[in-house]
Amino acid sequence: MKKHELEPVFARAGLSSDLETLANRIAVDMRRSPPTPPLVSGDEHRDREELKRYREGYYRHYDEPLYKVETMLTHAWVPEAAPIAAEIKAEVARIRDTLRTNPGRVPDFDPLEALMGHYVRLDHPKYPIPESVLTERRNVLADVAGYPLLVQHAMSEPFNDSIPPLTSEDFHVELGERLQAYLETPWLHCQVVTRWFVTLVLDAALACKKRDAADENRIIAMLSHRWPTLSLWLPGFEYADQIWYLLIICITIGALFMEWWPLAIPLMVWLVLSKGAHRRERKLIERKREQIAARALTMKRVRDRFAAGQTSLEKLSYQLRQLDEQGEYFGDPVYQALKLHHHEA
Repeated sequence: MKKHELEPVFARAGLSSDLETLANRIAVDMRRSPPTPPLVSGDEHRDREELKRYREGYYRHYDEPLYKVETMLTHAWVPEAAPIAAEIKAEVARIRDTLRTNPGRVPDFDPLEALMGHYVRLDHPKYPIPESVLTERRNVLADVAGYPLLVQHAMSEPFNDSIPPLTSEDFHVELGERLQAYLETPWLHCQVVTRWFVTLVLDAALACKKRDAADENRIIAMLSHRWPTLSLWLPGFEYADQIWYLLIICITIGALFMEWWPLAIPLMVWLVLSKGAHRRERKLIERKREQIAARALTMKRVRDRFAAGQTSLEKLSYQLRQLDEQGEYFGDPVYQALKLHHHEA
C-alpha cells in the first residue's frame, strides 16, 4: 500500500523501478510470433470465415501490447515527458491503422520502441529535460519527504547527533521548516508522507510531555498564585529560596533576642504561613505531575493507534485539539497537513 501511494511522488522526480521493466516486457510482447494463416480448404465460404477470424486474431495479437503501451502512459511520470507520450500515442494510432489497412502484415515497431526508450530514459532529442530540474526534485524529495525517516534513523542510534533532541527548540524550528516546505510542495503530498510527519510531531510532543513531567522547575512555572519567595523575582538565582528563608529566620531570631515584638511576631507568623503554603504547593506540584503523566500516557496511546493505521487523519485532528487545548504542541501547519487528504476519505 505504501509503495503504491509513494509511486507518484518518486515518479515526479524521475524515479521509477517499474516503468523500464514494463517497457521491456511490452517490447518482448510486440516481437512475439503472429498467428499463422489458415490452410485453404477449397470451401469458399468456409475459407472466407477462417480468413476473417484469422485477421481478427491477428489484430488482437498486436492490439494487446499496444493497449499495454497506452496503460503505461497512464502511470505517473515526469510532467515534462508529456510531449513524448503524445508522440507515442500517435505512433500507436498509426500502427493500429496499419493493422486495419494491411491485415496479416507485421507492422514496424522500431519507431515505437525507440519512443518508449526515450520516454523511460527522458532523453528525447526533440524534448530535452534539464538534468537540474530532476536533480532539484530529488533533493527536495530527500530533504523534505525523507526528513521523518532521517529523524527516525537518528533516534534509533544512541550516539547519532545529526538531529537535535526532540525536546529542543532547534528541533522544533527545524521540524516546522520541513513541515511548511512539505505543505508548499503539492507534488509531494500523499497520505504516507503526511502520516510520517504527523507521527514525528506526535513523537516530539510526547517527548516534551515526558520532559515536563520529570522537570520540577517547569511544573512550578505552570502554577499560579504562588507564595511569594525570592525565587519568583530572581528565577535564575540558585538557592534563592534557601537564602531567603535563612535570612528571615536570622532576622526573626535577632528580633526575639532584642525583644522587638512588632518585628518578631509578624516574621514568625510569616514563617508558619510559608510552611503551610509550601506544603500546599508541594501537593499542587505532585497533582500537576500526575496530570501531565496522564496526558502523556493518553498521547502515547493516540500516537500508537495512529502509527498503526487505526486512526484516520480526520479523527486525529479532533483528538489533537482535545490533547492540546492551549496550542502548545500542535500548531496550524499540523492541522493543515491533516486536512490535505480529506477528499480522499
